[in-house]
Amino acid sequence: MIKIFDFETCKALGNELPSELFYQWVDFALKEKEQFVMPVKTRIGQDHGDYYASMPCMYEKDNLVMAKMIGRHLLKEGEQRSTMMSDLMLYEADTGVLKALMDCEYITTLRTGAAAAHSAMMYAKKDFKTVGLLGLGNIMFACIDVLMSQIQDREVTFKLYKYHDHEKRFMERFSKFTNITFELCDTYEETIRDSDLIISAVTRVTENFVSDDCYKEGCTVIPIMTLGFQNCDLFFDKVFADDIDQIRGFKYFDQFKSIENTTDVLNGTAPGRENDTERILVYNYGLAIHDLYFAAQLYNHANGTEQNIEYHYCKEKFFM
Repeated sequence: MIKIFDFETCKALGNELPSELFYQWVDFALKEKEQFVMPVKTRIGQDHGDYYASMPCMYEKDNLVMAKMIGRHLLKEGEQRSTMMSDLMLYEADTGVLKALMDCEYITTLRTGAAAAHSAMMYAKKDFKTVGLLGLGNIMFACIDVLMSQIQDREVTFKLYKYHDHEKRFMERFSKFTNITFELCDTYEETIRDSDLIISAVTRVTENFVSDDCYKEGCTVIPIMTLGFQNCDLFFDKVFADDIDQIRGFKYFDQFKSIENTTDVLNGTAPGRENDTERILVYNYGLAIHDLYFAAQLYNHANGTEQNIEYHYCKEKFFM
């Protein structure tokens, strides 16, 4: 018997769970990173920027292996789907038996946003109050959901870059928080200048958002899609990454002043933020360990809404 978790099932399960739990999942997987087996992501390019990428991962402590497949494909005429789609297969590590087939679009969005929120809490100044936000889509919603679970008692100002009225939906979504003040911005510079924390989920940009002087002393920048902040690579005091090996190909990698893995900071073998004047840049390239761990936790929280299908794998020696 295998379990099928489609998009709606994963979303419903996620909506039932408290946002602070997702923060804990990110934290746990990062601390345990060395216990996961995580080969390098493999990519197959296609025309028009389309591609497939595969992300295998194993966590033997929980007897789990997954294979995740991601695809980005332009829509055909009349199609109704996301441009980015992904699925994963979850296996028992010691037998190879397939446990579940899971839609991974919701899981990817959730873990990506949660990882950004985790980085904000790790690397922003302890008393950060002004947050500039660019790209107010689903990943940013997931990020701020998790972030607010960690700062419920703090007065905070969100500076929202206006784009296609996305800021209106954002303000409506988070209007329940009485400790939030919203400030609408017409330009990137207005959004970024004087912000303690800058988070971007913009998916397409061909140049840097702003000049160097817009980044105040002590700010933290988290480019979820790793775009638009290349000038920061050259003068920020510290860079942190979820996996250094995955960003070695960045144009200015060899010119970073300092680079450390977040796992090492969490486990006390590398320093994180050391004062309130450091400018810090955080690159989260996206880790299969989070896909696996989030998928496993949703599997464990299954409440019967998933489908169960009899799967007849080979159980005896056979002859053609």
